[in-house]
Amino acid sequence: MVTMDVILAVLIRPVLWPTAVGTVLALAPRRWWVRRPFLPIPDRDFVAWRVTTAYGHPDMTLVADDVVSYLQWRRRNRP
Repeated sequence: MVTMDVILAVLIRPVLWPTAVGTVLALAPRRWWVRRPFLPIPDRDFVAWRVTTAYGHPDMTLVADDVVSYLQWRRRNRP
């Protein structure tokens, strides 16, 4: 779902790094650190649902510009 384009789009914008990390942690399942792979990876069903609501189909991949726009919006609107 997350492609190298999305990762690169965020990596070249250091101002969005804290927002991106905060977003990943906010979307991570509770107690993610006690289950393999011990990373704050959002649940696949949740991600599929979010992708479906954004693009109309669960098999679509995230568009880098959309992710950057979302992170910029979240940065502006979160304390």
